[in-house]
Amino acid sequence: MSRLSATLLLSVAVILTVTPASESVTCEQAIQAKVAAMYDLDTNWYRVEVLSHSLKSADVNPQQLTLRPLSQKEPLGLFSMMADLKIDGERLESGQVRLKIRKYADVLVLLDNVRRSDPVTVEQLTRQRMEVTTLHERPLIEPSELVGNRAKRNLRRGNILTARDLEPTPDVEFGRDVAIVYIDGLCRISTEGKALQSGLAGEYIKVKNKSSGKIILARIVDATAVAVDP
Repeated sequence: MSRLSATLLLSVAVILTVTPASESVTCEQAIQAKVAAMYDLDTNWYRVEVLSHSLKSADVNPQQLTLRPLSQKEPLGLFSMMADLKIDGERLESGQVRLKIRKYADVLVLLDNVRRSDPVTVEQLTRQRMEVTTLHERPLIEPSELVGNRAKRNLRRGNILTARDLEPTPDVEFGRDVAIVYIDGLCRISTEGKALQSGLAGEYIKVKNKSSGKIILARIVDATAVAVDP
C-alpha cells in the first residue's frame, strides 16, 4: 500500500477514536468517519475516499452529520449516499456524496509465471498487502492451501493467487500407463492399459486396454491402477 493510502487510513481511525463530540473536522473527514462507523469497516483493511459532495460547509461536527445509502449494494467500490447536516434536529443542508471504498488484504502474490498444470510452490509466492476491491474470487492467504493442488490455467507474475486458479492434482494423468484390474470373488485379472483422461482416486475415467484395443470405463484406485467393476 502507498504511503498516502496508509495516511488516509490512519486519519480515519484517529477521527473515529479521538474526535470529541463537540469538535468540528473537515466535511470529508466527517464523512469518512461516519461511513467507517456505519458499516463497521476496519480501517486497517478499508480506505474510504470521498470523490465529491455537495455540502457547502467546510467544517462540520460529525455528530451533526447523518448519512443514508442510495442503494442496498455492498459498501464497496463506487458508492453513493445522501448526507444531512442537522443541528438540534433541524436540517441545515443536505446533498449527495460520491465515495470510493477500497478493500485490502494480505494475500499470496505470484513472483513468477506458472504454466497450466504445473505445481505452484511456496518459493514462487510472496505475501503482500493488495487491493482486493474488485476481486471476485477468494484470494489465498496461506501456503498450506497449495498442498495437493496445481495451476488450473496459465498464471502471470504479479497476480493475486485465488482459489479458482488452482485445481486438485490428478492421481492419474492423461496418457499414463496403468494396470487395469478386474476382481470378482476369487477371480482376479490384470492387464495393461493407458489412461485417456485424468482423474482423482475414486473417479471413473476412460482407459484403453492395450491388449484388445477396447476403451472401457474404469475406477481410479491409485496412481498406478484402475479397477473394472464386476
